[in-house]
Amino acid sequence: MRHAPAGYECPFCRLAGTLDEPASESAIILVEPRVFAFVPLHHYAGIRGNCLIVPRAHYENVFDIPDNLGEDFFRATRLIANALQDAFGCEGISTRQHNGPAGNQDVWHFHLHVFPRFRDDGLYGGAAAPYAIEERMDVASRLRSSLERARER
Repeated sequence: MRHAPAGYECPFCRLAGTLDEPASESAIILVEPRVFAFVPLHHYAGIRGNCLIVPRAHYENVFDIPDNLGEDFFRATRLIANALQDAFGCEGISTRQHNGPAGNQDVWHFHLHVFPRFRDDGLYGGAAAPYAIEERMDVASRLRSSLERARER
């Protein structure tokens, strides 16, 4: 079932089109052949470091995504989880994924949220708040550095 409105211009597809030459001020932290990850425009409940993992090809939701993309998502999730622990010293990780209007999906391109977690952080009760540009770029830079260190090990 499709929910994207007629003429929908997918922001994640637009972003995926720039992956061959990401700008230095980019919030993109991971580029793989079939998925990429970035720090989104918002954080939740004051918890910084959340990321989105997105397939490079367009799939609207979990009902469309091919089975063989799962390995790419789990690998990226594990890499980002390790980077979050390294960069922010978080105590845990949560993932979240939304499908359809009733599932709170608001971008019509499959994506997985990855959150750093801290005891009693209030994630599920917290509202979305925009990152300041400098803060978002700092979070992305710290995560890219952590990912580079992890790959060197």
